[in-house]
Amino acid sequence: MPVASLTQTAPSDVAAPEFSRECVEFFSEAAQIFGVPPSVGQIYGLLYASPQPLSFTDIVARLGISKGSASQGLQMLRSLGAINAATHDDDRREYFEPEMSLRKLVGGVLNGRITPLVAAGPERIERLRRLADDGGAAKDFYLDRVEQLETWRSRLKLALPVLNTLLGPKRGR
Repeated sequence: MPVASLTQTAPSDVAAPEFSRECVEFFSEAAQIFGVPPSVGQIYGLLYASPQPLSFTDIVARLGISKGSASQGLQMLRSLGAINAATHDDDRREYFEPEMSLRKLVGGVLNGRITPLVAAGPERIERLRRLADDGGAAKDFYLDRVEQLETWRSRLKLALPVLNTLLGPKRGR
């Protein structure tokens, strides 16, 4: 998706538009790898490349995305802990900046997406096991798949604490 207004920067900062465009593209592609809408990655990339926090209006204008996409993207980034927001007394608008702590970013994804999936796993796997038992001629195939899912879930459950430990101690920015 072409980025609309990234070229609207101060003339003295020649690298800014290209740097911003490259960050927006990089994070857009990274987001898609995880099945996240590209606009979420674009928003994070824009914030990542910006020396100052940006408002909702700034984000919509610079990326040329709809207000709905911007709103949903910011909401998702907030839920993952990937952005920080603050209001300014002078205009009361919210301004956003990227979370720069890898621990917080990965922790947000782990806690927001992976941990709930692992926690809900036993009930879902049990339902799959009951369905597999009714699988007729393909019963053994289905049961093998259920066992594979259970193995994956168990390994992921063991890996979560290790990943949290690898991220290091909790610290501020």
